Amino acid sequence: MSKKRPPRFRDVWVNQTELGKHFGMSAIAIGRKLIELGLRTLEKTPTEKSLAEDYCRFTPMKDGTPFYLWNKQKVAALLRSSGLPQLSKQEAEAYDTAKMLIATAREADETGMDKLFYFAVGEIKERDYPLINRFLAQLGSSLHLEEASADPE
Repeated sequence: MSKKRPPRFRDVWVNQTELGKHFGMSAIAIGRKLIELGLRTLEKTPTEKSLAEDYCRFTPMKDGTPFYLWNKQKVAALLRSSGLPQLSKQEAEAYDTAKMLIATAREADETGMDKLFYFAVGEIKERDYPLINRFLAQLGSSLHLEEASADPE
């Protein structure tokens, strides 16, 4: 009989960016939602409730800067109960890819080196284009992935 391992720390506790990834939202948007839910103050610190009820954990950075991690399951359940739809694993991956493409395109524009951008696009399966395009549009990007033409000449 095998013993069930306890979950790893990083599987339980996540930052706002990681939490937002599962809802198609930025860390800032998740922060606003945490304020609405009474888990975070306007000063961007956790409320007494979030600390007392184990929604949040103080995890200072190595240099002592205050940093807080959020209980992924508990906060996600609260976000869902407030009406936010949680993304499927495939949607979360497409959201991440869209954000990566936007960042890579911005870097290519700034440096004039666009090979990395085209390499990144080349690694994406065409079947994923529609979902990634949905998130590119949702994120306000003018980027759009085009499927290769299927008609031979």
